[in-house]
Amino acid sequence: MRSGSYLLPIILATLLHVVVVALLAQSWFEHEDPVRKVPRHVQAQIVDLKTQKAQAKQAAEAKARKKAEQRRKAEAEKKRIADQKRKAAEKKKQQEIAKKKAAEKKRQQEIAKKKAAEKKKQQEIAKKKKADAEKKRLAEQKKQKEIARKKAEAERAAKAEADKKRKAEEEKAKRLSEAKRKLEAAAAEKRRNEALQKAMEEEEAAMRAEEQRASAMSYEAYIVDQITRNWRRSPSARNGMVVEVTVHLLPSGRVNDRYVSKSSGDSRFDNDALRAIDRVAVFEKLQDMEPVVFDRYFRKRVLRFRPEDLRD
Repeated sequence: MRSGSYLLPIILATLLHVVVVALLAQSWFEHEDPVRKVPRHVQAQIVDLKTQKAQAKQAAEAKARKKAEQRRKAEAEKKRIADQKRKAAEKKKQQEIAKKKAAEKKRQQEIAKKKAAEKKKQQEIAKKKKADAEKKRLAEQKKQKEIARKKAEAERAAKAEADKKRKAEEEKAKRLSEAKRKLEAAAAEKRRNEALQKAMEEEEAAMRAEEQRASAMSYEAYIVDQITRNWRRSPSARNGMVVEVTVHLLPSGRVNDRYVSKSSGDSRFDNDALRAIDRVAVFEKLQDMEPVVFDRYFRKRVLRFRPEDLRD
């Protein structure tokens, strides 16, 4: 069994003993009446445990309801105080907003007042500027008239001077034109003579160039003949193959350098061409050639070797 089930009987028994002790204590401490002694009686009362338990439960429920009511009232009071604070804060906020609006309105009025004063000031400045501008315009107009008058006088004087100068220039130009015409006629005559001389020189140079070319042709045939004599074609040579060999010669006819400038694609055929030039080594007849012809045609030659023939 739970200990809680014994609690109420113990409490009731304890109360009963307390009542009995209290009644006995009263008799203990009372003085005996010497005249009359009244017999004492002990009264006892039967207690119903169920009734006591129900009463205790009702008392507990009443206490709980009382606490709940007290808590509800406390919460209501707390809410009321909170509402009062909120309303006070809201009122303070509204007052602050109204105060700020009033301050802003005052500031805007001050700004409007300043703007009006500034506008008035600007109007006065504009009025003064307009008056100064008009005064300046009249002065400038007077100055421009004076300048125009002086300019007109200067232009008339300049025109007269220009007419005088123009006539002098025309006279001078006429004299120069005559002298120029004579000079141009002399220059034209000189150019004709120079052109004739140049044509004669060009014709002479062409004749010399033709002679040099003819001379070079004979030496070219000599060079081709010498190389052909020393050219040994390899069995791999085929028609259509071409190798270009660049040859650098000295005035003595000696080969200074030779190299393949364009290969045929067959190294044996290319080397055969180089060996043909190496076998000649010196083209002796080139020593008899005029230096100008040698420098123009033979200092550097490109020879083309084909299996069927040799071309330069």
